[in-house]
This record gives sequence, C-alpha cells and structure tokens, in this order.
Amino acid sequence: MGRRVRWTGEANYCRYYKRLGAIAKLATSYMAKGAITLHDGMVEQRNFDSYVPPYMPDAPVAVDVHIVPSTEAPSGCGEPPVPVISPAVVNALTKLTGKRYRSLPLVAV
Repeated sequence: MGRRVRWTGEANYCRYYKRLGAIAKLATSYMAKGAITLHDGMVEQRNFDSYVPPYMPDAPVAVDVHIVPSTEAPSGCGEPPVPVISPAVVNALTKLTGKRYRSLPLVAV
C-alpha cells in the first residue's frame, strides 16, 4: 500500500530554487551545444562517439531563479521548464540584437 503525503501549506523553497537553477543550466547548455542531426530520416548520432553532450563548463555560471508567489498548492518541480527556456532566451536575444534565430544550437550569436 502506498504512503500518502499531505501538503501542510509550507513548501521547501530552497529545494525549488536549486532544482530550477539546475534545470535552467541544463536547458541553456542544450541550447548552446545540443545538436542532433538527421539523414534520410535517421538520427546520425548513435552514441557518445558522434554526439558530444553538454558538460558543466558549457553551462552558465549563474542563473537567477524567481518564484512567483501563489495561493495554489505546490504541484511539483521537475523537467517541464526545459522546453520553454530556449524560446525565452532566443526571444530575449532577438529583442537585444534585432536578429531572428531560427535554429538551435546557437553556435554563433
């Protein structure tokens, strides 16, 4: 039988800040260095000999995390921010430079 956990009205924000900061670093690392290419409908990178994953030195040095106060119960904190970080960063770059970026990874900004 599973264990029930009841929300008591307090959240561990320190854990959220750390988790969201790590996710932001992961997403921006992929945005800068996470290319997967296709040839005739097949992925060309079969293993780590042909795909170099992003490593910690590829991640940003600092990430600012802002948690918006809410009266709603916490619903978890996981990987859902990963897909939305790249478009947000690219939109900010577009606003800053006036140039539209249409593909990832961003190798020449």
